[in-house]
Amino acid sequence: MTPSAAAFALRGQRGPLFAKHPLTGRSVRVPYVAMWDSEKAVAEAMLAVEIAPAPRLAYQGRRLPGDRDGFGALWARCSSSPGAGEPAFACMHPGRQYECMYAMKCQVCRAPADRNADGWLFLDWRHELDPPTWPEGALTAMPPLCAQHARLSMGVCPKKGEFTALRVKAPRLWGVGGVSYRLTTDGWRLNQGENDLWLPKDDPGLGSMLVSKLIRELTKVTPVDPRDLSTPTA
Repeated sequence: MTPSAAAFALRGQRGPLFAKHPLTGRSVRVPYVAMWDSEKAVAEAMLAVEIAPAPRLAYQGRRLPGDRDGFGALWARCSSSPGAGEPAFACMHPGRQYECMYAMKCQVCRAPADRNADGWLFLDWRHELDPPTWPEGALTAMPPLCAQHARLSMGVCPKKGEFTALRVKAPRLWGVGGVSYRLTTDGWRLNQGENDLWLPKDDPGLGSMLVSKLIRELTKVTPVDPRDLSTPTA
């Protein structure tokens, strides 16, 4: 099932978009998944309680078939107007992130991500809570890339110099990330400090989350030389 967040995104970007990058000052291609400041999320006041059978987050008014994903998580509704306003390179649009992560598309150009006998192409860097086996078993919200745009990303990413190019044979769907709410007598209230919570797909806490990103676990990982990403695809 495609979340309505992704359905909004699919209304459409017509072609490559370019903007000045805040770090380099150069005009670069804006990643397909990037947010634009004209794109707005549905207001928190639109959240409601649904009994199914336990209380869980829902939207007031008309419920869209794609509001929830296959895990039952409620996705943030967000307008889609790529190219209008200024891009926020560090933020991802919920629908476009979902589309690229679920369908294994390049996060920059929306084409199929690069894949060879060693797996799909990802870029990743160490995070505080990564397992000691990193990059094996790492969790990521960053969709894969094609070889061409992996090289572009390495030149402009704020994490330049910190990340590693990876081939991943089994990037399994792990769960979702978003913000956590608690149900009070006055309705849903945001849990302070939990504005980027990641939960596995079978966690009972999903009912009180408004999610905005799909998470994959990287398994069967092979680090590769980022200067050599032109291996033939399988």
